[in-house]
Amino acid sequence: MKRFFALIFLVIFFPIQANEIKTTGEPVALEPAPIATPPRSLQALASYKEELVSRGDSLDDQGVMIERLDSGQVLAEHNADTPFNPASVMKLATSLVALSKFGADYRYRTDILADGEVDPSSRKVTGDLVVGGGCDPMFSQADAQQVAMYLSHLGITRVTGSLRITGPFYYFANGYHLNLSPETSAGKLRSAFQRAGIRIEGATVFGQKSGNLLLSHYSDPLNRILLFQNAHSCNAVAEVVGESVGGATGIQDYLTHDFGLAESEIFVGRASGLEFNRISPKAALNVLRGLIAVLEKYSLKPEDIMPVAGVDSGTLRSRLGGDDIRGSVVAKTGTLGSTDRGVSTLVGIAHTRTDGIVLFAILDTGGGVHGYRRLQDKFVEAFLAEEGGGAPACRLTDALADNIHDSIVQVFDLRRPEPADRVSD
Repeated sequence: MKRFFALIFLVIFFPIQANEIKTTGEPVALEPAPIATPPRSLQALASYKEELVSRGDSLDDQGVMIERLDSGQVLAEHNADTPFNPASVMKLATSLVALSKFGADYRYRTDILADGEVDPSSRKVTGDLVVGGGCDPMFSQADAQQVAMYLSHLGITRVTGSLRITGPFYYFANGYHLNLSPETSAGKLRSAFQRAGIRIEGATVFGQKSGNLLLSHYSDPLNRILLFQNAHSCNAVAEVVGESVGGATGIQDYLTHDFGLAESEIFVGRASGLEFNRISPKAALNVLRGLIAVLEKYSLKPEDIMPVAGVDSGTLRSRLGGDDIRGSVVAKTGTLGSTDRGVSTLVGIAHTRTDGIVLFAILDTGGGVHGYRRLQDKFVEAFLAEEGGGAPACRLTDALADNIHDSIVQVFDLRRPEPADRVSD
């Protein structure tokens, strides 16, 4: 209850204007690589290749690149310029484009409008309740309940007209809205409203956005959304984040035209990395460099949008968590069981005692994914040992364990409607 009145206080006395959320409009270009010192060869790569051959895997189907962040010195490479299927590592490219276009503190907005008369005395809207979707990747039951609470505070518990959905609206239900149709998302929202005491008498329809703005719901900040997306490798979230930046075509165009990757080294088929995609190990490390650069603009680190191996919940929780290296590796996994005859990838950052921060990309295709994962971990552990061991430079607590939900609701005073609060398009 205290939190409720605190939020009411915030939205009345410190309103958030809708036009405060803007894209940054500052594309992050691929910076010239550091002046590279002569390459040296890690013994770990030779051992890794020997094990691949002993398993019967073709070395033509594997790609590796390891280099120092500061100098660009190549420590190991194999097929570094050859494009492979990155699987969910493509989510790093999607993250880079979203951060570059929107900024780390960007929040997706969902508007709630009344297209009809609002009568607080009878607690009803004579007309439609309109939901203006803003491509929020993680609008959930908790958010629907929060919106319903504020509608009730405004004196609305009954809608005589329809629930009208406009724009890209998705309902995040246990991470599976990737497979939900707009009708299913709308149905889940309607059910959540009704359970929270908002009775809608008309049908659920899809149409244009119009009416008086009642409230705006803002998502968690983008960096928190991306951390969840990348730690859990959530295809659903990645597809919607991708849609917000123009889909696979928008990501491809940004990376090749604005960021500077060659079309020959990357192809984006899906924002999540599902199905057919391509990236070379070298291009993957350039994407990592781009992420580090754009995060620095917001005083953030890679582990603010990527999981720490052996620490954070998700796909890396049980990997690379030995006492000697725990907290040293921040990375993104990728897995496709049948595409390209089996894909397993690992791309990330390792903090080492000898060479400082090292970037690595391991792209394995054409084999069993579980075996590839074991070999990748063994490879990373071996090259860390050659680098004097891991240097735990990241957090050692699970950043996703607290399940922080930092959405915001802005409520508009219907007694003094501003001209801009009337929406029609």
